[in-house]
Amino acid sequence: MAGIDLFHRFFVDVVVPRPVYSSYSYLVDDNQGAVLKRGSVVRVPFGRGTSLAYVIDDAKPVAELESTELAKLANWQAKLKPILEVVSAESVVLPEVWKLAVWARDYYFAPWGDVLSVAAPSALFKGTKSPRKKKTKPVEYDLQNRHELSKLNDEQRTAYDTITADWGKVTLLEGVTGSGKTEVYLSLARKALDQGKTVLILVPEIALTPQLHERFIRGLQVPVGLWHSVLADGERKRQFQQLFSGEIRVLIGVRSSVFAPIRDLGLIIVDEEHDTTYKQEDRFRYHSRDLAVVRGKISGCEVVLGSATPSLETRQRVIEKKYRRCVLTKRFGESVMPIIDIVDLSVEPRVETIRAPFAERTLQELIDTIKRGEQAMVFLNRRGFAAFLICEDCGETTNCPHCSISLAVHFRAKEMRCHLCGHSEAIPSHCEKCRGVSLSPEGAGTESLEDDIEKLMTEAIPGTKVVRLDRDQMTSATRLETALSSFRNGESQILVGTQMLVKGHDFPNVTLVVVVLADSLFRFPDFRAAERAYQILTQVSGRAGRGKTSGRVLIQTFCPEHPALEVLTHPEGVAQFIADEQEARQILSYPPFSRLARIRIEKVEKAEAEKLAESLGDALTRWVKNNVVEQETTAIFSSRTIEILGPSEAFIERLKGLYRFDITIKSAEISPLQKLLRVAGQWADSAQETIIIDVDPSGLG
Repeated sequence: MAGIDLFHRFFVDVVVPRPVYSSYSYLVDDNQGAVLKRGSVVRVPFGRGTSLAYVIDDAKPVAELESTELAKLANWQAKLKPILEVVSAESVVLPEVWKLAVWARDYYFAPWGDVLSVAAPSALFKGTKSPRKKKTKPVEYDLQNRHELSKLNDEQRTAYDTITADWGKVTLLEGVTGSGKTEVYLSLARKALDQGKTVLILVPEIALTPQLHERFIRGLQVPVGLWHSVLADGERKRQFQQLFSGEIRVLIGVRSSVFAPIRDLGLIIVDEEHDTTYKQEDRFRYHSRDLAVVRGKISGCEVVLGSATPSLETRQRVIEKKYRRCVLTKRFGESVMPIIDIVDLSVEPRVETIRAPFAERTLQELIDTIKRGEQAMVFLNRRGFAAFLICEDCGETTNCPHCSISLAVHFRAKEMRCHLCGHSEAIPSHCEKCRGVSLSPEGAGTESLEDDIEKLMTEAIPGTKVVRLDRDQMTSATRLETALSSFRNGESQILVGTQMLVKGHDFPNVTLVVVVLADSLFRFPDFRAAERAYQILTQVSGRAGRGKTSGRVLIQTFCPEHPALEVLTHPEGVAQFIADEQEARQILSYPPFSRLARIRIEKVEKAEAEKLAESLGDALTRWVKNNVVEQETTAIFSSRTIEILGPSEAFIERLKGLYRFDITIKSAEISPLQKLLRVAGQWADSAQETIIIDVDPSGLG
């Protein structure tokens, strides 16, 4: 293939769906060069095998390669390999999604392959041709039915009118739990559809999608697509095709759906905008809420951020008049806000047969609720049967061999499991250290709580059924829908679960909510701990009393005077609680008053990880020192705008067999932060080391 003939050929640059920053050049023949474009999918030889790859630009003459790095290699013409197959000649990434992907790649310092893997997952194109190939009959909207369902109260109508009067901005829709934010969403969606536009609704948790899906189908009278992690590949592929063709014009999905191939966007809704699950925590570390705002600007559409407990970042943007704000202060219909009662576990008698701390009066309230024919939800922020297994003879615990945490006990699965790396092993019969056989599970989880409550409740009220909602149970869309339908239909009376309970569920017959141990939420070493505890507790409390019967919330704690609990029982103090949090953040230069980035180094050997982290920290400190001048008007950096913390051991020091050290950067603005991150990237290239960059991390714990 060497020789002058190559210069009459064409090449394309591609990226592979792997965590690499580089693009690669491949030969194409004349026919391929004529049809391939940015966003096409091809199969290429890569390493010792093959890989799907995304074309990132139109085909160009090989002669243009003479000035590239490739041309510096010996025998470079012979190294230029041809693509093996055109999987999709048409672009699988819409132009606006491509713009969003480029923005996200640059902002988050993410590998290009990882970004495009989210925008167009390569699994969708295995064994398939163009996603536009399938042609289907357009949907006919039932306009009369849509408008008949538009019944809003005065507050909802005011919010709707405010948003629609100046369409195309970012709006915070702040409404107490049960205030009817979904009804406003539906009315806004109808307006977008009537304008010939499409609608994207982001939710933080797949547990929300079945109920919301049903409500939007019923309220809009159009097909509504779903996009989440437990969709089968075939279903995901089908929906991708329907979105691409325009057959589906309304989509509900979790964080990755911000990249969905939905055309002509008129409205993006981010429900529960404060929720931390909108932040992707591995590989491509993006924040879906923030990208929704960026996509809204690219598309020129309205973006609505909904929450009963908005994040401090969103509140600050309202203060800065970057976002507008609409408020719903009352519950919709006949329901009223629940009564919240703090149960002091340090003084209340407890039920000895329940492994989790459970007050006797809490159990009695639970029994009384079910006897009245009502339902209850019980929240515990820990899954599994027990937090760890301890030897009563020598005190040894069973730890993960790859991570610096103990293994959780899962009795039903008959195994010990690491909730970080997924390592599992059989429950031991004896202690490995002293050979003792007195092994005791300690620290209750949702699995043991489900067993204990069901046993006690069936003794008190025969036939009581308890359902558990956590990631161990909800392993498929079918199991999730079955569990939620069972509770919604009254077949089960008590729903026990983790944070999957918290997020937006609407069960009118739930009149009691129990928080087993609130302390696990706010006793956490992170600057956002108090805010998140307040948000979670407010949200879970909001599941009670959403029907005609008033609700009650019992929050069990060993620290009843914590500010996050005080504000729940005295709602008039919310403004002061938020003001105190804002003041603390501002004093310490934490978001929303600064920008954060975390650089992480991971190595098998602890000493090596620490040494490299110190080397990088020194390089960053020297660079800042050399580029700071006293006159801020000419400074690349001001000493008051940038701060480097660390290196220090990560909160979880060892994960998946790797020791981890962190460097945290605070910056008053994003520009100096990005400049310093580029310096970190240059250091990594020079040292031939891998670093992990997380811009806007969800926390430092």
